Amino acid sequence: MKITIQGQDYTAALDAIRPLTVERKLNEPSICQLWLSLPSNGSLPTPLRNQRLVVAGDNGTLYFTGYIAVSPLVEYAGLAMEGPRYRIAIQAVSDELLLDRLMMPPSAGSTGESAATLMTALVTHSGSNAISTAGLSLGSTVSHFVPEPGASWSRSAGQVSSQARAAYRAVNGALVLSAIGSTVHTLSETDGSLSLANLLFNASVKRAMANDVTVCGQHEPVAYVTEYFLGDGITTEFDLAADPFMTPASQAIVISELFNESQLNQQLWGVSGGYGCLAIGAAGLAMNGGDGFDGQTVLSWLDHVELGGTLLVEAVGVTLSPGSTGILAGFFSGIALAANCIAGFEVTAATGTGAVTLQPVIWGTPTGSTYAINPANQYTLRIRAYSPEMERELGLYLSFGDSGPINLGGQWILSGGRLQLEIQEFVGGVGGTPVTLYDGTTNNMPGSALAVPASSINLIGTMRAFNLTRLGSSWVTSTPSGGGAYTRRVGTVAEAAECHVERAGKLVFYTGFAPPAGEQIAVSYRTVGRSLGRAVNAASQASLAAAGMPPVATWIGSLTSPAARSSQDCRNAASAIEQAAAGVSALWAGTYAGTGFGFTGDVWPGDALLLNAPSANLDAQVVVRSVKVSYRASYPDLVEYVIQFANDWADDLAIKTSTLVPADAWLPAPVAPAVLANLNNVSVTTLNGTTVAINANATAPSGGGFEIRRRDFAFMAGEDPDLVMRGPVPIMSFARENACDRFYIRMYDGSTPPNYSEFSAALFINLPLGP
Repeated sequence: MKITIQGQDYTAALDAIRPLTVERKLNEPSICQLWLSLPSNGSLPTPLRNQRLVVAGDNGTLYFTGYIAVSPLVEYAGLAMEGPRYRIAIQAVSDELLLDRLMMPPSAGSTGESAATLMTALVTHSGSNAISTAGLSLGSTVSHFVPEPGASWSRSAGQVSSQARAAYRAVNGALVLSAIGSTVHTLSETDGSLSLANLLFNASVKRAMANDVTVCGQHEPVAYVTEYFLGDGITTEFDLAADPFMTPASQAIVISELFNESQLNQQLWGVSGGYGCLAIGAAGLAMNGGDGFDGQTVLSWLDHVELGGTLLVEAVGVTLSPGSTGILAGFFSGIALAANCIAGFEVTAATGTGAVTLQPVIWGTPTGSTYAINPANQYTLRIRAYSPEMERELGLYLSFGDSGPINLGGQWILSGGRLQLEIQEFVGGVGGTPVTLYDGTTNNMPGSALAVPASSINLIGTMRAFNLTRLGSSWVTSTPSGGGAYTRRVGTVAEAAECHVERAGKLVFYTGFAPPAGEQIAVSYRTVGRSLGRAVNAASQASLAAAGMPPVATWIGSLTSPAARSSQDCRNAASAIEQAAAGVSALWAGTYAGTGFGFTGDVWPGDALLLNAPSANLDAQVVVRSVKVSYRASYPDLVEYVIQFANDWADDLAIKTSTLVPADAWLPAPVAPAVLANLNNVSVTTLNGTTVAINANATAPSGGGFEIRRRDFAFMAGEDPDLVMRGPVPIMSFARENACDRFYIRMYDGSTPPNYSEFSAALFINLPLGP
């Protein structure tokens, strides 16, 4: 074994009174501890804090690389001829120590990226180049990752790795990321590599077998409500019939960039293109041209933004000089080419004069009105984007059972959406009335996108600030008497908005924007419910019953990671848990002690042990959770391992749970219900004092149709007082009954009894009756 500190060999100084130890835990930094007795002649200097420590085997195996974390401590060793002698205690932490000392910037998270991409982004966010990510390639997707507030780099890296059912480690200045069990150490009684005397299984009562699992998740958006009011020219506050689903306050601000630092913060932003084309100047972001090619000179937010609910993008204090070309304030699907622009502002220059105009670009195509730019004035560009779906990718739940890997969830949720693009001109610091350049729909709102303040072909100008905010699940439109529908600007007064929707369930218009008499206001939002899911392992219950034992083994609790944001997430998590928790090997945990000669290579947390002992009828694979490596001076190296192992249900791995059950959880949850697609795009084609006509904009399944009721969560076959009507076609017309009508619509199929959409499309109508 060779021990070097700051490049100097300290191997001969290793004190044999205590062993050198390296403690490795799954998805945590490793800790190395050793004691040195330095020669009295001073040939070896006393190690210092922050010096680099490397422990390598004679065969080249790197057992530890890191840095001395605390000042070395002296321990009295005895009295020698030359006087008192001391041994020095060294404690070191692996390479990620350097990143853990840095402040990680706050993050609203990222959606739909691979574990390798997220780990690379975490290193970039740290601002350190002390660890290389060049070798990362694990393609396992992490559907939705939001780091814990204030978490260190290693804690966030552990969170990413756990969600991907992977293990990371930092060795020799590089990150390694691999799937759990990708390295298997075979220990067999037959060939003598398994010592049964050193194998101990632990009995634990904290967990038991489970074949009926109920999982509680977060609050989720439920009904797709459109609520109608009638303006009178005076009223500015309208009470909603239900509380709207809102983004948690901690996640509402995604980007708030003032461009007021000495340089672009590359912990948050990705910058490409020629030197100085996009840089910080006295007026904020300075755009100094480009290389003339689309998508080559780009400033983009590092994390992919989930396009769910209502989002507001603002590019504030924009100035543009003649000759400017490119795209400003855009959402891009993939790389920042114009063809991939979901929504943004295209900047074009007239041939000859260079006069600049702005025009919305929707899915790569210039659309909507153009606006002539005065180079002497400032402008604020805003995009309001809306999707009725708040969660755009289902959580991915990974485990391992008797039949092998378990992989559930991770599907993207399709959604259309609404887009509103506007420009506001400021002359001498005084803002004019915002001008809407585009107000329309899109049939395909991607689940996530890159937020790009500037994609420059030849942009010349400045941008004072760039903001991206989540406004919840609400979208407001107005239809004047005798006029066409238009979108109301939602947000704060500072965002030039006309109204906002409060968490307490109230639509509030600002002074000067009260709906005129006869104007119809439509508020689209999602209501709030508690997500729940349940799954049953019928095969396990039948097997127990056949053996004369109680067949049901229940577990009820909450999911802490990955976050269960919907009932579908909860059902997927419950199914993954019941498949693992009902297995023979579900609760296997224990320890194994051996030497390096008994393994084919070094053992790390996340590896698997394949235990084979015919005499004990044992043939099992278990996951290594922690490893304690010990070494005393010897030749050849005699490295001792104490390994703790546990399978997924014995100790949470990729799915982390709690036994807490929320007070508003409505139990028991249905067992794996068959649900149809939600009607998230119902349009109202006629609405007056007597009649409502709708188009469900969906095709009914064979033998099924669409059902309208006066009460939610009461859908069933047959006639009853709550039923308004049902039919096989998506276009339906029905009569109003009172001034506060409530209608709920779901799709059903031809099953007996029929299956329905999980959540209703709801119409809440607060309009007078009569012609």
